[in-house]
Amino acid sequence: MGRRIAEWYHGLFHLAQATIHDRWVKRLRLIAFVAASSIATQIVLRSALGEVGLGSILPSSVLTILVASAIWLVAYPAMWLRMMTVVVEMEAKKEYAVILGEIHKLHHHHHAEPASTDWPPTSVGQDATRR
Repeated sequence: MGRRIAEWYHGLFHLAQATIHDRWVKRLRLIAFVAASSIATQIVLRSALGEVGLGSILPSSVLTILVASAIWLVAYPAMWLRMMTVVVEMEAKKEYAVILGEIHKLHHHHHAEPASTDWPPTSVGQDATRR
């Protein structure tokens, strides 16, 4: 079980590292962080003011929590989808490069072969002409 968790965490870390420079991932992370911070701030303020008896000061806090929650529910999955898309694109580019390399190798070997294979060059033939 611990190995599975470690592999899962390593996969998430790889995903985050691979997409750290993607501008959309950065934007979505920021939006998700701001929304989550807003939710937490509103809940803490609401409960703190409620204990003091000033809970009615923030009548719209429920609305802001709902809006922040909606933003977070859109931004957070979108961030992970974008991260996975970037990794899939990177892997596809690697696969394409490998396939293209193999095609170039085959093309190179095709042109490198002699036109006629009836008389392969040998060192024996060269030695015979020197005598």
